Amino acid sequence: MDSNKASSTVRERNARTPKRTNGIRRVEVLLKAGEEVISEKGYESATMAEIAARSDTCIGSLYRFFPGKEALANALIDRYRENIDLAFDAIDAEAVSLSVQSLADRLLETLLLLNPKGSASSRLMEARPGWSNKREELRSVALRRIAQTLRIHSPQLEEPLARDMSYVLLHNMKTMKTFAILSDRERASGALRELHRMNRLYLESILTPPQPGEN
Repeated sequence: MDSNKASSTVRERNARTPKRTNGIRRVEVLLKAGEEVISEKGYESATMAEIAARSDTCIGSLYRFFPGKEALANALIDRYRENIDLAFDAIDAEAVSLSVQSLADRLLETLLLLNPKGSASSRLMEARPGWSNKREELRSVALRRIAQTLRIHSPQLEEPLARDMSYVLLHNMKTMKTFAILSDRERASGALRELHRMNRLYLESILTPPQPGEN
């Protein structure tokens, strides 16, 4: 394929960035509708026709801003990445003053807030692999920011260990989302409480400096 044609094809698949106020507002409406439909149906089952109908937009206008479902999903992922950076910037600003237990709770609660069960962000991350490089980048950003926060709190923590810990914490967040939807509310509450405790003990075992005389 001609290189110029290939570049043109890539550009056509990207979301259009509007410059005028009306266009910006329309994109906001479309993204909100996209979030709702993907949250309800999942990425694979969501259709552009449903998103257009939900946003009260003609299908041609939707395709004018988002040439395909992947382009719209990638625009949502870009927003989720910005949200991750904002949330972790807030934690990092006070990380050195947090106790290990408070840090453990803040990390878990922030991850849950950013990616609640059943949300569009959660559905996009659970979709079949390989459809978007941006999705994989989003996961990498989350892991990198967790590791960075751990090292801000505990500068003695070596980077490879911080990376390994970030995977554990992200996995714990996924487990907590599973507990949160248990039909037995009393059991769910107890399981969530124990997961918080496990998370605190895990971080304490690594981040708490040894006391004088301890090996």
